Amino acid sequence: RYSDYYLSTNGQTYWSDTNQLSAYLPNYARKIRDEIAGQESSLIITEIYVPRPDLPNFLAQAAELLRSNRTIVIYGTVRLIEKDDESFLAWVKDSYACVIFNLLTLHTPAGIEASARSFRGLIDLAVPRSGSYYLTYHKFAKPEQIMACYPQFKQFLDLKTKYDPSDRFQSDWYRYYRKLLASR
Repeated sequence: RYSDYYLSTNGQTYWSDTNQLSAYLPNYARKIRDEIAGQESSLIITEIYVPRPDLPNFLAQAAELLRSNRTIVIYGTVRLIEKDDESFLAWVKDSYACVIFNLLTLHTPAGIEASARSFRGLIDLAVPRSGSYYLTYHKFAKPEQIMACYPQFKQFLDLKTKYDPSDRFQSDWYRYYRKLLASR
């Protein structure tokens, strides 16, 4: 029923953000935990941006990557997004397709590394297409991936220092990236 409904809405334009919301099934976490032998887990999200004409090929390569990594994808969606011409660290460079992935991540070092490997692989698939990823969802991107997707990031850090030399405004996110990119 779900897929039939959304196929019937093909071509419609929604003017309300509430139409993008979807709910998880009641007790979904318990059902998933039962399937993975009771291991503690959570979902980690990412968004990958690629030029619209590249979407079919990107999805095929992403499916291959995720299958080869034995990644458990709980949720995914595709939406069309427009260029961000307001943000200094613009999250999308042009009219792109956005692919959202929610990966099941076991609360073990191996589980976290498995998700990190898949997220880095997805970013690697986007970069040669002039694609990108949403910077704030996770911290798994390698420095070279960050700089490929956000080449103005060092300038952002320099401007932050210029306008806030005493670091009055900061966060865990800022401190993480400042340290990670300090030697670049």
